Order: sequence, then structure tokens, then C-alpha cells
Amino acid sequence: MSALLTAPRPRRERPAATKQLPEIADLFGRSWRNFQQRFAVLIGLYLLSMVAFIVPPALLLGAAILSGMAKGGALFLILAATGALAGLYGGFSCFGSFLHAVADEDLSFKDALAKGRSIALPLLWVGFLTGFVISGGFLLFIIPGIIFMVWFFFAQFILVAEDVRGMGALLKSREYLRGQWFNVALRLLLVWAASAIVGAIPLAGPLLAIAFLPFVMIFHYLLYRDLAELKGEIPYPCGTGDLLKWPAIALAGFVLVPAAIVFLAGGAALGKLRQLQAGNVTISASETTAAPATHMSGEYRIIDFPPKEGATQTTISGGEATSSPQTAISREETPDHIHTFIYAVNYTGTVRANGTAMKDLEGKTDVQYSYNLGGNGLRYGENRIDLDFAELPAGHGSMLEVHIKISRNLPGREREVLGEWRVNEKGSGTRSFTLTIPKP
Repeated sequence: MSALLTAPRPRRERPAATKQLPEIADLFGRSWRNFQQRFAVLIGLYLLSMVAFIVPPALLLGAAILSGMAKGGALFLILAATGALAGLYGGFSCFGSFLHAVADEDLSFKDALAKGRSIALPLLWVGFLTGFVISGGFLLFIIPGIIFMVWFFFAQFILVAEDVRGMGALLKSREYLRGQWFNVALRLLLVWAASAIVGAIPLAGPLLAIAFLPFVMIFHYLLYRDLAELKGEIPYPCGTGDLLKWPAIALAGFVLVPAAIVFLAGGAALGKLRQLQAGNVTISASETTAAPATHMSGEYRIIDFPPKEGATQTTISGGEATSSPQTAISREETPDHIHTFIYAVNYTGTVRANGTAMKDLEGKTDVQYSYNLGGNGLRYGENRIDLDFAELPAGHGSMLEVHIKISRNLPGREREVLGEWRVNEKGSGTRSFTLTIPKP
């Protein structure tokens, strides 16, 4: 019997592993080693960048202020503008040197400065485009801004490492992020959180944050390099439409959103105005006032402020005018030249006039209090004075009294006592008094 030979099965090959970014711990470790080796050069270039951004504008602005005081405003504007331009050029030159030193681990301080000057203006332009697009995205209700910030984050490193300039650097950064947005966003969030923790250390936090910034920039660059190695040489769209697309979206954030807010606010105000026009409005006039023209349609009123005694209310509806008596608005008058004297000993409480507190009585045992007040809460005619009182614990034989005296001293007349009351009861309670103030 011949043996049956079976053909061997073909070997199943495993699918190639999907390329991934290196582990986060590995990225932190490499960044820390570079930070230790390059700290002196990087911190020097970063501090020089800060000085270059700040000092030229400050010096020229100071000179502009002194010159502007003596020679007019034209020189002031020229020196101020020159200072701003010098600060921008010098600052971006030094910051470009800092980026070159981050990207090239063998670059010296002097060589980095030479390289930085060559990309000052392109770096300024890339920085402006990145800031414009991201800011416009944030104006489009925040979430687009967060997406744009991660998409276009590596534009500055693409300029330094690949010499891709302008909007092309932003577009290539977005292409690198395709399929890796969340992985990159997570790594950026972690390093920013670490920087925030360092900056929050009491007292030393601001200085430590400045010293820590080269580490953060190394982390950013190594993350970009890992992403470029993962993606390899990639094409990216760079036609005219592609170059204009994202700035146009950002411009929509700067223009359309404020315009929509103004439109909605104006629409709401117009709606309120229409409601007022559709409502009833009263015409208030004296009996001798002529009625409005009868050709006016609709129903409206116009109000006289304040209404006069004997005024009539005229309503026009369907071209016909009807009148009805209108009650004048009564306004209480506050009496002038009123003096209120309150004396209290071993009591706490409150003196009120017509429900309005005139004075709260202070309470210290055996201390005599005298208050000289005006006529707060009083009016012409009948008034009600209320005294809420509570006896203080005091020794045997201590004084116990509240004395209220209200008077009026009109010019050219003798002082007139309008009302006077005394209370010396034990315990606590409320006493009410009536006070009449005639008009002079």
C-alpha cells in the first residue's frame, strides 16, 4: 500500500506591524538627555531671544518719548515704529538660532546665530500665518482652533529642518498629522502639563519655567522628527486653492462671527422696537391741548412726564380720538431743615420712620450714646415713629433711657419741636409714636 503524500500547506505570513510613534516614556527620556547636554547653548539662545524682542523697542520708545516731547509727534512715531521693527527682526533672528540649535545637536552658539539670521523673515511669516489661522479657528467656537493648533504645530520645525516656507510649512505639518492627531495631541498635552506644574512651584516657579522651556522645545522637535520618520517622504497639497483655503477659513472666524453677533444683537433690538411700536402708548396733555391728527392709523399713546394736574389721556384708534381723565403721579416731598436727636443708654434696638431705619442703637453697658441726624424717612403730614428696644444687662441702679426728639429749624424762625418721646422700660419691646409735620 503506497503512502499518501500530502502537499505541505503554504506558510502563513504575519501582516507587517503598523508603524507607531515611539512610546511617550522614550520621548521624555531622549528629550531629557538632550536637555542635559545642550542646556547652556539653548538657554543662552533663548534668553538672547527674549532680550532681542524687548530691548530694542524699549530703548527706541524711550528715545521717542523724549524726542516727541521736544520736537513733535512725527519723530515719536518714526522711532516707535523703528523700535518695533528692530525688535521683531532681532527677536525672530535669535529665536531662529534657538530653533536651529534645538534641531542640530552639534551646532555651536556662534553657528546657530549665523543660521538664525537667514530665516528671520520666513520665520516671522510662518509665525504670523500660524497665529492667524489658529486664532481664527478659535473664533469659530473653539474646537476648530484646537484642531488647527495641533495640525499646524510643527510648521516652524518644518521651516528649519526642511526649508519649506510660508503656507507650505503649515500644509506639510497637517499632512504629517494625518492619522496621528490624537497621538500627537496627547504627547503635547503631557509636556505642557509638566511645564505648567514646574511653573506653579512657589517662588521659584517663573525662573524654573524659563529654564525648563528648552526641554519643552527639544520634546517638540523630537516628536516632529519621530513623526517625519514614521511618515517618510510625503506629498502635500500646495496649489493656489490649498494655500488660500485655511487663511480664508480663519478670516471667516475674524469677520463672520463678529458680524453674526452684531446681526443677532441688532435683530433682538429691532424686535424690541417693533414690540414697542405695536403696543399701546398714551398721550397725556391738558384739556386745552389739541388732539393729534386723525389721519394717523394704529393705536398708540404718548406720555407726558410728569403728568399735570387735570390732564386728560387721549387715545387714538382707527383715526378717532377719545379722552379720559388721567390721575397725576403723586410724589412725596421730603421735609427740609429737620433735626432728629436720639439719646440711648443701656439699650439696643432700632429707630424707624415710616418703616425706614433712621438709626441702630449701639449697645455697650453704661455707655451713653447721642446721635444727631436729619429727617431720613420722614415726610409732610402724618408719620409713624417706631422704636424697637432691648434692655442691656446692667448693674443695679444703672441708667436706662431712650430719648427721641424731632425738631425743625426754618430760616428766620425759632426752632420748633415737632415731637419728643422717652422710654425707660425694662425688658424688650416696640413702641410706636405719631408725628405730624405740617408744610411751612
